[in-house]
Amino acid sequence: MKKRFFAIAAALVLFVALGLPSASTAAYPDRPITLVLPVGAGGSHDLHARGITSIIADILGQPMVVKLVPGGAGMKGTGFVAKAKPDGYTLLFTHNGFDQLVPQTRKVPFNTLRDFSAVAKINHGQPVFFSLANRPWKNMKEFVAYAKKNPGKVNWGHSGVWGAGHVPSMQFVRSAGIKVNFIPHKGGGPSLRAVLSGQDDVGIAFPTQLRPHKKSGKVTVLALTGNTRLSKDPDFKEVPTTEELGYKGVGFTMDRIFMAPAKTPADRLKKLRDAFEKLTKNKSFKRFMRSIGENVVFMSGADYEKSRKPNYDGYTQLIKAMTMKK
Repeated sequence: MKKRFFAIAAALVLFVALGLPSASTAAYPDRPITLVLPVGAGGSHDLHARGITSIIADILGQPMVVKLVPGGAGMKGTGFVAKAKPDGYTLLFTHNGFDQLVPQTRKVPFNTLRDFSAVAKINHGQPVFFSLANRPWKNMKEFVAYAKKNPGKVNWGHSGVWGAGHVPSMQFVRSAGIKVNFIPHKGGGPSLRAVLSGQDDVGIAFPTQLRPHKKSGKVTVLALTGNTRLSKDPDFKEVPTTEELGYKGVGFTMDRIFMAPAKTPADRLKKLRDAFEKLTKNKSFKRFMRSIGENVVFMSGADYEKSRKPNYDGYTQLIKAMTMKK
């Protein structure tokens, strides 16, 4: 009788081990995933996220819900995810400025290089300087002349101190030798709205969010940061670069990246990375990206991870250069 009991017990143990998943090993994901954006509504990240989450839900088999947590130059939302349980159900949609640059400029209770792991880079963006079309200048040369005649009187808006808009704006102002009144906002959306409402005179935005306003004639696009024109973009291909206009050292390419808390289980991190790689090959995703005028420049999380520390060190030097008095 005892032998029969032990045989049955052993069989049950083997059956459970091989055939019945426990709650801890349930298929991931088995509930919605929260995607935190450390910016306000209406910016390029918000526009990307709305389309991306609707498509990747089919790949993962669970909804991905956007949560906006703006403030602190991106650090409020970043900190929110840094404190989240590392179970793969809370992710961060951020960029290289918030990940590698801004944390060096202020005291924060986390270390992004230590506390986050890259899931994927989806693409990158090249910002443009712009103003309302009714301002007393029609191009960058005229604007610089106006700013020199009116030092400190131009309100220049950006998406947050040391952010993707602030850095190239500071670079340009230094290169042009002008003085402006920088106005920080909680993300690209609020920054854009401040210019459209006339609160700010000049702003910086990405083609994704600026496109309809350029088409309507409401804004004047003054220059594209960097040294490469958007030659394949029908709406921005004629916009000159800061380099060709003679303003050197003006550029900040914003990597749009998805991150997970660093202690996320390896199998879940892999599933997320695989899902984003599948996303970039999805026809609906490609159509969506074309519809907002964006390209797809995918980099796997593992590959992007290799660039984070070198970029971090490069931004250390940039911060020193930007804060050094001429």
